Amino acid sequence: MLLSDYIDVGCIVPELQAKEKKDVLKEMTRLLFDKKKIKGVEPALDQIMARETTESTGIGHGLAVPHARVSGLKSLYCAAGRVTAGVDFAAVDKKPVNLVFLIVYPPTQQTTYLNFVATLAKMLRVPENFKALMNAADEKVFLEVLTEMSHKLAAPEEYYAKKLKADPELLQARDAHADLILLARLQLCQEMYDAARSGKKQIKLRMDSIRSLVDARILKHYDRLMTARPPALVPVEGDTCQGCFMRLPSQFAQRVREDTDHIHTCPNCSRFIYIV
Repeated sequence: MLLSDYIDVGCIVPELQAKEKKDVLKEMTRLLFDKKKIKGVEPALDQIMARETTESTGIGHGLAVPHARVSGLKSLYCAAGRVTAGVDFAAVDKKPVNLVFLIVYPPTQQTTYLNFVATLAKMLRVPENFKALMNAADEKVFLEVLTEMSHKLAAPEEYYAKKLKADPELLQARDAHADLILLARLQLCQEMYDAARSGKKQIKLRMDSIRSLVDARILKHYDRLMTARPPALVPVEGDTCQGCFMRLPSQFAQRVREDTDHIHTCPNCSRFIYIV
């Protein structure tokens, strides 16, 4: 996945006019409507606002990813906006948000959405990447920078294959976020494989490549979930697991947010979970 495949240059705002959170959300949702990505403003905006009342999508490090599932869409679409002075988003780290990526996606593409957000969060946790987007001169340069950065993360299995060849102990040392991205990529490839009418051999080869990099115990649990009750990896929204739709205990949900050294599973349905 390349993030730039889901963002048109016309859906990038180098400097948002809105200065309050609710107005930022309205401005960006309106932009998607004006660019004919969604058929109406209110249905998407209502879901986005409802999501923000349960828990802010300001995920820290100056980044917010407001989102909504919208029926009738054929693909995931994203609008990107910049607020140089920062906007109060009630982010988890209590710091202002400078970059907002507003996402809408069809209910059938939850894995695509999860993969998109996981890659975006991983990419923009690197200070140099964040600064590069903040310093982009205009929307065209912004998209070029985003494209270049996402190219580097488009095939993490290839990146880790090279690293593991040089240092076999890296598999145990790398952070859990990398494993989550690999699982999201594997799940997306599985959906592509199931839907494909041609090119299945190439998809299968990529799946095998990804599988070779996932810890054996994690992979065993993933396979068991994909056989019994897919999907195996789901997001948590408003402390509610999107696999079984059961609310997580508040203390456990907070621990998942803070502990990035481990992959967590839902205590109700045992799916791998990711909080955004």
